[in-house]
Amino acid sequence: MNMKWLLIPLMWLVSAAVLADAPQFQQGVNYERVTPAQAVDAKPGQIEVIEFFWYGCPHCFDLEPHLEAWLSHKPKDVTFKRIPGAMKDSEFYTDGQAYFVAQALGIGDKIHEPFFNAIHLDGQGELRDDKDALRTFFGKFGVSAKDFDTTWDSFGVATKLSQAQQIEQRYNISGVPTIIINGKWKTGAGYQMAPADIMKCVDFLIQQERATQKH
Repeated sequence: MNMKWLLIPLMWLVSAAVLADAPQFQQGVNYERVTPAQAVDAKPGQIEVIEFFWYGCPHCFDLEPHLEAWLSHKPKDVTFKRIPGAMKDSEFYTDGQAYFVAQALGIGDKIHEPFFNAIHLDGQGELRDDKDALRTFFGKFGVSAKDFDTTWDSFGVATKLSQAQQIEQRYNISGVPTIIINGKWKTGAGYQMAPADIMKCVDFLIQQERATQKH
């Protein structure tokens, strides 16, 4: 018996099973088009992915391990950046400022996961909006009260906050987590998906952008 002819239908069955298990993402349900499309910072041939988030958001916290897993094998043609929710007079603003303070002090990566965990696992809800609590928390990472206050009120942090607000307005960000793919597509927790599927949808939209760039 020719085993080669047995393998071909078997491969078809495996491929069909994979396709059947793959999430079927629909525009208007799982993602939407950004209108108008926005300019991106990525170089030609690169695809930009932006996550808008808030440390106090339980949905952002749920997404975080899936996002980190995705980042661990992020394609080389994809650039990624986080932008904290920083809308003035919103519940996001204080932690948005704290995010840029951490970046300015050089501890952004070091503090990121502990910040999430302190709020959502350790019950430190005051870190959502209390500057004094944030000062104490930063102190656990070697930041003096003086350095925290000076950086908090610095022109650099104020500029970063202003820039974040402008970007959020351009993308009409009203909730988090929201992920933007190449200035053209928007998805996130508000689009009827579990956290793992959000990142699969991101990959789907990245692939869609790749196909567009090849033509």
